[in-house]
Amino acid sequence: MKQVGAKKRILHCIGGGEMGGAEELLLTLMKLLDKDQYEAHLICLCQGPFAELARQYGFKAAVIPMRHKFDLSTIKPIRQYLLENHIDLVHTHGVRANLVARTAAKKQGLPVVTTFHSVLRYDYDSVFKALLAKYLTIATNRYTDKFIAISRAIKKEILEMGIPDNKIIVIHNGLDTGKYAEPRDPRETRRELGLDPDKNTVAMIARLHPVKGHRYFLQAARQIIDNGIDAQFLIIGEGIYRDNIQQWIKEMDLNEEVIMPGYYSPIENIYRVCDVLCVPSLMEGLGMVVLEAMYFDVPVVASNIGGIQEIIEDGINGVLVQPRDFKGLADAVIDILTDRDKVEYFKQQGRETLKEFSQEKMACQIEAAYRSLLP
Repeated sequence: MKQVGAKKRILHCIGGGEMGGAEELLLTLMKLLDKDQYEAHLICLCQGPFAELARQYGFKAAVIPMRHKFDLSTIKPIRQYLLENHIDLVHTHGVRANLVARTAAKKQGLPVVTTFHSVLRYDYDSVFKALLAKYLTIATNRYTDKFIAISRAIKKEILEMGIPDNKIIVIHNGLDTGKYAEPRDPRETRRELGLDPDKNTVAMIARLHPVKGHRYFLQAARQIIDNGIDAQFLIIGEGIYRDNIQQWIKEMDLNEEVIMPGYYSPIENIYRVCDVLCVPSLMEGLGMVVLEAMYFDVPVVASNIGGIQEIIEDGINGVLVQPRDFKGLADAVIDILTDRDKVEYFKQQGRETLKEFSQEKMACQIEAAYRSLLP
């Protein structure tokens, strides 16, 4: 019989300044951990929406803001949190957390798990920033006892940092389907966004960042229209590249065909008005947006890179094209829009694919990693 008070306390540490893929994954994990065995805590290192959202779900969440990426003064208050809350294990997510939370944990003699959510060199808008992030990460890699890669592509990145193979495990992200709201009438969403109900809708859902490949999406859009396909193009997301994207829309004479409403929630409303989802990224750690599209029966055309290759089998459950190949992207979209039998086949195969990316499987694998480090 389990002793009262024997729960293991897990502290997750993350930037948390925005609601990105890593934050979504972490919230899913915190909700799924066995509540009889584990108590999840959260520290965010940036002011933002994530800490408050975690509190709404009943988790203990604190914000210990870093003034800049080198702000080592946060190590002391993190150590204090570890002591006061009797934390048993620290799980870090991202460059900032790796620098300060791994250091704090090791000073307290605690085991550390680190999840790598992305390939660092693609997360920044300059080579200098990417190299800086890499070396900040390498500086404290020795403090981590177990590395989690969200795909085999990410594992390769970790190995290249000199981490032994036996310290790395690949755990694919699981899709949290329980977060989606009741279906809304797609006609309402189309009216809200100004979409023409008589046109095909080709969408891209991603933060507005160079790595996501918006330029190639727009170039493909121009090709699709020039080929006589009656389509409209939806860009969902917000970020640093908004001005660049708006300039390209103007240069390519796509003002009438592209709708760009910014961040949108609940995202399930978008999938329900999509005919095709494009993921023209230059790199993806895994590509949760691909799994989401499959869940909502939306066919996907995506770049043949990173973790996407571990989800999509070309011609079976979606289409893979080479990154930056906007002509290939356009041709694949046109093929899907004009071949309904192919769409039905992709939908069927996508549902089968989702079985391999369940959130329960992900949580069980992460709990096993914790057990291997806890007494």
